[in-house]
Parts: sequence; structure tokens; C-alpha cells
Amino acid sequence: MILAKNALSAAVLSVQMRNRQIRRTYLAVVQGITHKSGTITAPISRVTDSVIERHVDFQNGESAVTHYQCLETKTTFLFLKIHLETGRTHQIRVHMGYIGHPLPADYLYNPVYDTFKRQPLHSLQLEFRHPITGQEMCLMAPVPEDISKVFEQCPIKALYPVSFLQKTAAFLPESQISLSEKQLFLF
Repeated sequence: MILAKNALSAAVLSVQMRNRQIRRTYLAVVQGITHKSGTITAPISRVTDSVIERHVDFQNGESAVTHYQCLETKTTFLFLKIHLETGRTHQIRVHMGYIGHPLPADYLYNPVYDTFKRQPLHSLQLEFRHPITGQEMCLMAPVPEDISKVFEQCPIKALYPVSFLQKTAAFLPESQISLSEKQLFLF
């Protein structure tokens, strides 16, 4: 989430969002086995008589595009890296369920709590231009422990962009990079 401190910043960030210049990368654990990568293009709308629930709706829905890449497969779960082209409410949850690969422990769309106590969905990276300086910003968050425990074999390089790894190489040797790092990377 990006919060603007003033009206000018809010207006500039709003334009970036509308022009799809804010890039968001998520990690998710989903059920089942799917293709190594893919794109889901399916419009999303609110379910009739619900203030919160959403579904794919080709007649009344708003455009929604989700790109995913499988990072690791483990028994009946997949570890996905997801890029949103649009930003609809519950987009990842609705799209993954639509293709038959819901997130476990999703109280609204798939309340199965046998492996996870919460939705295994994590906002990994947010990229945008600073609204005043124009500088490229990249905010990253460490992978939560409950997700990293399930997918300990996934290489950290698959999660972070090459530019990030190059910038951090001087103070964080590759041998020390793991899914369980408890650092928040900002630049």
C-alpha cells in the first residue's frame, strides 16, 4: 500500500496507478498443480447481494489480468510468484480459484485450514516512481516464516530481481540469503 502525504503526491500516484506504472509482485501458495506460468484474463465483479465477495463475471465485471509463475511444487501445493496488471479487490484469490487453484485458508473462498492458519499470500515487492523526485522506488518485504517453512528449497534468487541482488551483494553474501531472512529491503 502506498500512502501519499499531500494532494500533489496523491495525484501523481493516482496517474501512475491508472497508467499501470506501479508494479506489484506477490507470493502465494495455491492448491493443485498448474502450468509453470500463465496469464489469467478474466473480469471481476461483486457477487450480487454481497458487499465483500467477488467473482469472475464476463458480462458485468471490470477488466482484470494476473500473471503467475510457478517457483516450486510440493505435494499438492504450488508456490507462485504473481504480478498484477490490474488491481481489483480480491483479484489473486478470485483468479486462482477461477482456474481451479484456490489459496488454502481463505476464509471467504476456500476455508481449508489443515496446512495454513491464514491465507498464504504475501506482498513481496512494490515498484513505482517517487511522486516528487521521479526516482525509481523498490520496496521489498521478507517472506513470512509460515510460507518459507513449507518451501525451504526455493532459491531466494527466484524471488528478488537481479538489480536487487547486485545492490545487496556487498553487504549480504549469497550464502547468507535465505527465505527466512528477517530484513526489510528498501531502496
